[in-house]
Amino acid sequence: MSEQTAYVTGADRGLGLALTEALLLRGFRVFAGEYGLDASGLDTLAETYGERLHRLPLDVACDRSVLRAADKLREHCQQLDLLINNAAILGDFTGGITDPLDFTLMQEVYNVNSLGPLRVAQSVFGHLTRGSLKKLVNISSEAGSMEQSRRTNRKLRYGYCMSKAALNVQTVILANHAAEHGIESYLFDPGWMRSFMHGTKNLNATQSTDETAEKILATVLDRPHPGYLYMTRDGHRYDW
Repeated sequence: MSEQTAYVTGADRGLGLALTEALLLRGFRVFAGEYGLDASGLDTLAETYGERLHRLPLDVACDRSVLRAADKLREHCQQLDLLINNAAILGDFTGGITDPLDFTLMQEVYNVNSLGPLRVAQSVFGHLTRGSLKKLVNISSEAGSMEQSRRTNRKLRYGYCMSKAALNVQTVILANHAAEHGIESYLFDPGWMRSFMHGTKNLNATQSTDETAEKILATVLDRPHPGYLYMTRDGHRYDW
């Protein structure tokens, strides 16, 4: 049986790095999309796993960068078993409707969080159809849930919430097409993690990225698909 392959975006640190390490521990050959924020984590993994880790310079907001990364991936493998679209940015977290709103920044957030995963999925879709596992994972957020925004009376976070809601709809549309090729799709709210979304590590969060990565991979790789798209890291159905 050939070595299984995975492609993880936003692998520099946080959940992306944790997913990369967890996949390497499972014996995968991992292509790590690296934006260039912090090389130390991937440097450490490279020392341990050698040629099973392939680092791809990647800016998911840039068409050219995404296509270059896909070309590099194709140089090293004939198929892709698992794609995890994890790369995301936060943008302005504080502006309400009566405050000045940075619409240019919102467009940047949308370009990364909503269009980025679509760019990447399109760039390697052919390879994914030839994989043995045929799994596509998009990392969303509770911020993309309209029900959650209503329930919590949310009045801020326009750019991030809208970008994740758009990602959710994109995943539904893509999943319809992917299913015709035998590809199973997943959409996760990973929970409140001690990650770097705010620029520095959020030490107040309740979940570690390592634990979250393990739970996501257990849902995707160790259990049958639950039959719905939007779920928690444990695989439980989440409200749209």
